[in-house]
Amino acid sequence: MTIALPSSREEFSGFPSYYETEILPFLKSKEDARQQAVMHVGLIAIGVAVLAPAAFLKLPFGDDNIMVAGIILVLGFVACGWRLAHTSADITNGLLERVCGQLQFDYRQKMSRPDYCAVYDRLKLLPSYNRQSWEDEVTGARNGADFVFCEAHLKYKSSGKNSSTRTVFHGQLLVIDYKKRFLGETVIKRDVGIFNRFGKPGKNFQQVGITSPKFEKIFEAWSTDQVEARELLDPLVLERFEELNRLFDGAELCAAFTGGKLYIAMKTGDKLNMGSMFKPLAGPERVEKILKEFDLIFDLMDVLLKRVDGRLDGAFSVDAIRGK
Repeated sequence: MTIALPSSREEFSGFPSYYETEILPFLKSKEDARQQAVMHVGLIAIGVAVLAPAAFLKLPFGDDNIMVAGIILVLGFVACGWRLAHTSADITNGLLERVCGQLQFDYRQKMSRPDYCAVYDRLKLLPSYNRQSWEDEVTGARNGADFVFCEAHLKYKSSGKNSSTRTVFHGQLLVIDYKKRFLGETVIKRDVGIFNRFGKPGKNFQQVGITSPKFEKIFEAWSTDQVEARELLDPLVLERFEELNRLFDGAELCAAFTGGKLYIAMKTGDKLNMGSMFKPLAGPERVEKILKEFDLIFDLMDVLLKRVDGRLDGAFSVDAIRGK
């Protein structure tokens, strides 16, 4: 079956033949490993289904029988998850290495906290967290601009007797070279009404008055240089961010212009993954899903950076720049 490309972008032009010659043979070579992992999970589940009730009904521990049965259930669940995750990570790594290689990007599956995260923390683009995991870092260049993006899963564990852990951010961080250099720092965050004052990025920042009511309903802008911020956030840039909000609806996108780079954070969840381990690997659907995710990232980059010559008919939009 021929792979369906998400768009006519030049980056995808060689993918149909590459899929047939490189990706599909790789996926077929991993099918036995996938089947074995699924079979092992099934055997573990059967064992747990037998042992847990037996422990509850037959062990001579009285009221503690239910605790032993619960431990068996938990251990079985953990074992199933580890078995699937181990094989899935291996297959996903090979698949994304091949996809990124064809796109002429570098890919790294597992990683420690990246250096560029310090900017996100300093400018309060991320919520408070004390548990973190990082993966799926992609590095490359597009239209003359270097970029890097990765997936972050950040959690906050409360202290005390009744401590709990909750996810505060699960999504993508994107750092991309920007066409302008900055004397100050400008931050764009979500508008949260009367709570905006608590989102101040730092003591040297002041709110920027924006003349676009549509932008103001979505975002709040802060800067250390009011003059530069008003020049930077010109009407076209404001429309670019309004379009990004539409494109990534619900992702709570925020951004910072600093040090000649643009930093973006979006709560997109887990994106670059190969899908279910309970379906055969052969077939184009998994790769098509990954290419759609890259196509969306390319949309984001184009909305942010693509030059617009001439007059736009109507508001700035993805469709307006795809044809330019």
